[in-house]
Amino acid sequence: MSTVIDVQPWLRFSATTVGRDKVYRAVQYFSRFLAWYLLRQGATKETVARFNNLKKTLGLSRKLMRIGKPVEHVEMAVAATAVKDEFIRFCSVGKQLSYAGYLTYDALIFLDGAGAYKFANIKRYNELANKFWLAGIVFSFLTGLYKTRQIQIRRETASRGLKHSGESEKSEARTEISALDREQNVLNKQLLQDGLDFFIPATGLGYVDLDDGAVGLIGTATSIMGAKAQWAKVNSRA
Repeated sequence: MSTVIDVQPWLRFSATTVGRDKVYRAVQYFSRFLAWYLLRQGATKETVARFNNLKKTLGLSRKLMRIGKPVEHVEMAVAATAVKDEFIRFCSVGKQLSYAGYLTYDALIFLDGAGAYKFANIKRYNELANKFWLAGIVFSFLTGLYKTRQIQIRRETASRGLKHSGESEKSEARTEISALDREQNVLNKQLLQDGLDFFIPATGLGYVDLDDGAVGLIGTATSIMGAKAQWAKVNSRA
């Protein structure tokens, strides 16, 4: 019997800009780690340069892919103004505008890196890009913490339903608690990803002092996490 490999899940994943970006990002940050590691292991300059070049090339490729994304984030910020919860609305708008700012400067950095136009203050653009990126991560993390607290309150309410004598009330409570567990599991993954990603722009800004090895491993890990989330998203619709 011949084994038929279903490539449709991969095609759906790779057809999305986010899916391709996560794969490129994983390779980019792992190359950053390898360049750091091999340098300390006494590898030749040519070997280290090979991975540094791969890192830089993938970084520029990702910047090119994201040109135009600021418009999407501005649109999402406008949509977020309709959110009823005041705190979530504030954080959602702040997150989307922060990412719009980050990707706007990212596009300028691409033009400089590709040699299309050299900016005299490119270091300032890099700093502003990192600040906007960091702000977006902080807004996302605060949203996760706030939603976690809301889930805890809803769980306490649902748990009281288990104390009722009626089976229908208990069944509804168990269903609600199960749904809350799934929701919290998704939130926990996002909180972990945001918490790790925080150190990448924070290192670039000099707020924390991590070497390229640590940053490379963090970026690789969060890229894989993001890729898994995107894979589940696009293939759950199939």
